[in-house]
Amino acid sequence: MAGDRGLLEYDGQTWNQFKGSEGYTRSLSVASDSIVYTGSDLDFGVWKKNELNQFVYTSLYPFNKDPNKENEEFWNVCQINAKVIFVSFNNIYVYKNEQLTKIAAPNRFAGCFQGENKMYLADEKNGLYEFNGIELKLVFPFPGAVPFHISGVFETQNGLLVITKNSGLFKYNSGKVVPLENAVSGLLKKDQVFCSTQINNTYFAFGTILNGLYITDINGNIIQHVNRKKGLLNNTILSMHHAANGILWLGMDYGIAAMHLYSNLTYFFDYQGDYGSAQSALLKNGVFYLGTNQGLYKAEWRDLNNGVNTKPFSLVAGSEGQVWTLNDVNGTILCGHDKGLFVVSGNTMQRIYSEPGVWTILPFKEKYLLTGNYNGISVFNLIDGKYTFSKKIDLILGSCNQLIIEKENIFWVNIPNYGLIRFSLDSAFFPQDRKIFPSSSFSGGALYILKDQKGINLLTSEYRYLYNREKNQFIKQGPNVLPGQVSGLQEGNYIPIQLNDHYQFYPIYNGFALSNTSIVPQSKTQDYSVLVRSVEAFNNQTRQLISSSASVPFLLNNLRFNFIVPHKKKVLYQYKLEHYSKQWSNWTGNTSIDFLNLAEGNYTLKIRAQIDEATTKISEVSFRVLPPWYRTKLAYLAYVVLAILLFLLIRERQNFRLREQKKLMLKKEQDSLRRQAEKYKQEAMLLKQQQLEHEKSALKQQVKHKSIELAKQAKENENKNRLLHLLKEKIDTLQHEPGSKMRWAEIKRLLDLYLETEDKTFEIQIDELHQEFFQKLRDQFPDLSLYDLRLCAYLKIGLNSKEISEILKVLPSSINVSRSRLRKKLNLRQDEDLYGYLNQIR
Repeated sequence: MAGDRGLLEYDGQTWNQFKGSEGYTRSLSVASDSIVYTGSDLDFGVWKKNELNQFVYTSLYPFNKDPNKENEEFWNVCQINAKVIFVSFNNIYVYKNEQLTKIAAPNRFAGCFQGENKMYLADEKNGLYEFNGIELKLVFPFPGAVPFHISGVFETQNGLLVITKNSGLFKYNSGKVVPLENAVSGLLKKDQVFCSTQINNTYFAFGTILNGLYITDINGNIIQHVNRKKGLLNNTILSMHHAANGILWLGMDYGIAAMHLYSNLTYFFDYQGDYGSAQSALLKNGVFYLGTNQGLYKAEWRDLNNGVNTKPFSLVAGSEGQVWTLNDVNGTILCGHDKGLFVVSGNTMQRIYSEPGVWTILPFKEKYLLTGNYNGISVFNLIDGKYTFSKKIDLILGSCNQLIIEKENIFWVNIPNYGLIRFSLDSAFFPQDRKIFPSSSFSGGALYILKDQKGINLLTSEYRYLYNREKNQFIKQGPNVLPGQVSGLQEGNYIPIQLNDHYQFYPIYNGFALSNTSIVPQSKTQDYSVLVRSVEAFNNQTRQLISSSASVPFLLNNLRFNFIVPHKKKVLYQYKLEHYSKQWSNWTGNTSIDFLNLAEGNYTLKIRAQIDEATTKISEVSFRVLPPWYRTKLAYLAYVVLAILLFLLIRERQNFRLREQKKLMLKKEQDSLRRQAEKYKQEAMLLKQQQLEHEKSALKQQVKHKSIELAKQAKENENKNRLLHLLKEKIDTLQHEPGSKMRWAEIKRLLDLYLETEDKTFEIQIDELHQEFFQKLRDQFPDLSLYDLRLCAYLKIGLNSKEISEILKVLPSSINVSRSRLRKKLNLRQDEDLYGYLNQIR
């Protein structure tokens, strides 16, 4: 599409813009999928797709670098055989084989129209010219020398059909220009034609300035009229194009529109609030009845196919309110309404049942009628050709929006948000054998029951279930496939209403849709293919578009593929990446795929689509993911060279080391002998030192034993003294006895002499053993007493408190107190060991 800022491309989902010439792009001609010619202000040129599927512009206008020489706007581009013609008001430029030929206008060109192997040019003064690619030839001058604005020219079997802006239609044949008088010509005079196109040599489309689009047959009969009231953004149509896929594209004063001319679906939207959202419909005797949320409307069936009348519907009197269902029962139209049950007759309705809310109507045994209501089920009898209320069925309560018959007297009722009830009716219409199937036992919402050749089916928003009579339960059959091509379908509507042999009715939001089953969808007659729009390689920092068959760096081994079947909706896609997966993926509606962290190798992505249950041919994209640099062939070659060099280097290093080792052998032997001699010397010194240490240890042990022996001797002496004292006391006692005084006095003197002789042997020996130790203590701590010094000696030789107390004839607790006082005199901290400290003093 030609746009304000270059070329626009649209695939039915995404718009892409490509910048080219600086001026507004005014016209274009598509040569192929990859080549487009455009004309713009002061320039014209060609767009070609590169390997990345991106259009690149090349100017062909010879004066684009010097715009002062010419001042042209190229408002049309046509193709004749191998020639491309760029048209401005003053000239045409013929491009062929990279050569340009300029042909001047007779006066001023006002229009350009494509013919078969030729083109037609309207000169604003002289008339209509024909250009065959070589020269201009006058076809006819303006009738009566009165110019009119030509908007289109078409070649027909009866000559040329000439469309004018505001003078209607003309036919040129046998040298005569004759005005046409048909159904559309008068309307075109009034609405002012700006553009036109031919549709498959069968229809004509006229775009007007004031009143939208007219589509007619070759005789000028209006087939369709579409304007703003029927959905266009505005009524001014400035350009149009009929594509090969049946879409009529409209370029308007504001926006772009697309009309699917060959679709089997027709949408009727209530843009003006005339009838609302449809709920039910009925076609009878050429009259179309439409039940909506606003009431019951009727229209002539033929008026729905002709867009001239924009308001074909009229409200049936007395039907205001919600209409739920319409049924033709034995020739009588019954209407289930929010206000009750009505009989429709002509333009009026008659109420036959006043209970509010009739959801559904079910004829039963010719003379009975059952209705599902907001609350329960009602029974009606046919009496004298009229239905009369009989009774309410017991035990069935709630909003019964569906009621169907399975066989004979077995029924099913659907109660929203509750579930399904299967029951039978006896002759008195009393329900028996009731079986409840709660809605919570089914996956999905919006339950809908129907009967077909398989039996009773249940449809939900997710799955389809089939009732198994033997097991008396529903069996899941698979996903529920909704009507694929209908957009805006109201929730819970899975099955269309059959109006006649060819048309089906679908309720949609803010309107309704009609499906013509006699029209075969193009997806079953046309070869569609999946178009791969782009391939993008990326990582966390970089994104890069790549072409088909490209090699992708390993650093960008995450790939995204964007694809689409152009201008088709409700399409499902399936893909398989060879060398990555052997299985086809599940069908999906996504139009992009991401493959992450692909290993190096060659890949082929295969994509196919499913449209209206028809599968397209497979589209393929091949590419290669390069290995990382450390796994490339060059890297492996470098590894081999490095390995050889490393081998040679190691071998040379080994030879060098052998030579060095030979030189060092003698020196090592000499050093070894010297070290051995030193080792022997050190070992001898070590042995001697160990012997001295052993002797020292033995001496210490001997000193300890001697000290203990001295202590024991001292104890024995003490015991002897204690005994002598005892004897002395006894003798003192005997002295007072008569006759023994002299003798015992002599004995007492001897004992006193022995006791007064103090045994200092132990103290003398201790002092002699530790003279050097005592001297060092006195030098460092002059305040130490002899008792303190001896206590230090006892502690140094390893005596404990109990052993010392026995030597000194005191309690062990006194020794502990003496030790504490000694620690203070020696200035020791709480964490310092007294025994270790004393042994440090040599």
